[in-house]
Amino acid sequence: MNWNEFDQEIRGLGKIIDYIPDVVIGIARGGVVPAVLLSKYLKVKDMYVLKVRREGNDRQIMAETVPDVSHLKILLVEDMIETGKSLIIAKEYLESKGAKVKTACLYTMPMSEIIPDYFLKEVPTPLPFPWE
Repeated sequence: MNWNEFDQEIRGLGKIIDYIPDVVIGIARGGVVPAVLLSKYLKVKDMYVLKVRREGNDRQIMAETVPDVSHLKILLVEDMIETGKSLIIAKEYLESKGAKVKTACLYTMPMSEIIPDYFLKEVPTPLPFPWE
């Protein structure tokens, strides 16, 4: 996938999002670039990053650069999800802080443990993104 194809996919994802978030949060690393572009496309001024670290089969929130999110509507973004464990732990974490969270990514895989609120399609294998 090149940058032009990626831009077209992000625009396609943006068109199906019928949610007006207060904040867009990208899961580092893969979700940061899509979150930046979705926040611009959706005209959402505030965008933050949440770092989730993989430790074996578990995930942990490692770094948080988000303000008080209680009572905020958040769009939580990943590039694609394989198992979805990072998306699940990040969503639960933000909801525990009082936020209302909707999720978005470009692609899911058959083994995904969560179906995001917004995604383009299911793919059989991980796809390379231009920043990788």
